[in-house]
Amino acid sequence: MDIQKIDRNFAEKRAEAEGTVEYFTLPDPRFALYGVFYDTTHAKFLRLPYDVAEATSEGVFFLNGNTAGGRLRFSTDSNYLSLDIVYPCLTDMPHMPLTGSSGFVLLDETDKTVFVHAFRPEHTDKKGFSSSVSLGSKGIRDYILYFPLYNDVSSLAIGLEKGCRIGRGKAYRDIPPVLYYGSSITQGGCASRPDNSYQALISKWTNTDYINLGFSGNAKAEKAIADYLPTVDCSVFVCDYDHNAPTAEYLADTHLPLYKAYRAVRKDTPVLLIGRPSPERDAQGALRMKIIRETYEYALRNGDKNIYLLDGKTLFGQKDRENCTVDGCHPNDVGFRKMAYAILKKLKQTHLF
Repeated sequence: MDIQKIDRNFAEKRAEAEGTVEYFTLPDPRFALYGVFYDTTHAKFLRLPYDVAEATSEGVFFLNGNTAGGRLRFSTDSNYLSLDIVYPCLTDMPHMPLTGSSGFVLLDETDKTVFVHAFRPEHTDKKGFSSSVSLGSKGIRDYILYFPLYNDVSSLAIGLEKGCRIGRGKAYRDIPPVLYYGSSITQGGCASRPDNSYQALISKWTNTDYINLGFSGNAKAEKAIADYLPTVDCSVFVCDYDHNAPTAEYLADTHLPLYKAYRAVRKDTPVLLIGRPSPERDAQGALRMKIIRETYEYALRNGDKNIYLLDGKTLFGQKDRENCTVDGCHPNDVGFRKMAYAILKKLKQTHLF
């Protein structure tokens, strides 16, 4: 039995356009795009330059097309919005809802942030889908559209009422974005919606842009990525790849060199080092955090005034730790919210937030 047939609250609600719809294929200068860019040569949205991803690893090359919560900010007085999405395949995982892995989420942020709609595919939508919502707009409104956490997006077209006003929406604070590098948790697995990852929550609370370079299972501080990270203009660099280091020994071999490579170029950018949120589930968990702490202590000994450390075991806190993940590893929305609070508290020590 299809649950959508017996409970209509589970069925996706689609709106019918009352007037003529005009489609805008992204990127379009009338809309402000963040966290991803469109590679015209390879016809898809990416997070890393194509050649950097290719030089890093096969896994990073594959995951580079996952849009990991990229965002579109815009304003309009249209009463209607539709999305027409094309992708090479559907990322359908057993422990993450399609609203998070492959869906788009629209929020109204005109006065306060209000949820509007989750545009989600069905399990049968293998190459793309179309979805729509009635906005009921009375005057121009500011919106933010979050891209999927674990899906590629080859093409995105936005349908609005013909003749409506369009603007670039609210601007982020006038500081460079926060740069996050890390694992599947960093990428957003397994949030129920792309705006529930810890980076998205911190961004909402502070109106700060961010770049998500989380690569599920493939953040291993390779030389190509270590060379690239310092070239990214950012306000803070958050280093969170503990989970993807295959062993504690590998982490020891790469963690301090990654920090040194970053500091060789970015002398004063604040750097936050983070350990995994559930170290108790790894026999090497305590050793891994010790290795990360040694990088932090090395930085302090060498006069680094912009180095910060967050012990991973504090990310979920003590209460209800068992409710923070879907599988003992990947956070659910409860876990991501706890992580966001803990990480933002530490980021505030930089005096940028």
